Amino acid sequence: MLTNKKHNIIILILCLLSFMAGCSSPPTETMNGQEWQEDWIKIGTGIGVDASESLVLLDNKEALAADGLYYAAWGTGSSSPYENSEGDTVDLYDAQLYLLVNEADTEDNAEKNCQTWLASAEDNYEVLTKDTITCNGQPYTIITYNCIGEDTPYDHGVSALGVCGETAVCAELTCVKGCSEDLTQLLTEFLNGCHYRAG
Repeated sequence: MLTNKKHNIIILILCLLSFMAGCSSPPTETMNGQEWQEDWIKIGTGIGVDASESLVLLDNKEALAADGLYYAAWGTGSSSPYENSEGDTVDLYDAQLYLLVNEADTEDNAEKNCQTWLASAEDNYEVLTKDTITCNGQPYTIITYNCIGEDTPYDHGVSALGVCGETAVCAELTCVKGCSEDLTQLLTEFLNGCHYRAG
């Protein structure tokens, strides 16, 4: 027979398990009121990506660090072997799209993270234009630039940075020299396929 103390501990454990299950429940609806689709590529706990068929998913890391950082990458066009700065041979696509997501603990911290990423881009690229766009109801700052680092195979690119609640997002699309892709259009199409969970 259970003592009162053991009985209370079991109830507490069951309550905690119930609470944790509620926190990790999958999204059912987007912030735009759309039904959440199971075939979307899930990034973090609150973004679903319905990517174009022309984009090949290359990587999707659950969490890079304890601070809620998530990363995914896609390639498009043809690919060829390329030895990166770490000595690894990877597939180098005509254009590659990187999505970085940070789930912060407050909206202010999400905004700070976004501004840090933007400042880093402005320091490391030759920025050509800076504007704002709205894709699928979400506003972003968008910049176009030339890649000026000596250790990058990419020639130019376009990035979009935004904040949705406590989530900061950076989508970066870069391409090799001679790539004929309209990068702004391709990135806009990608962002229109990014869905944020409601709540």
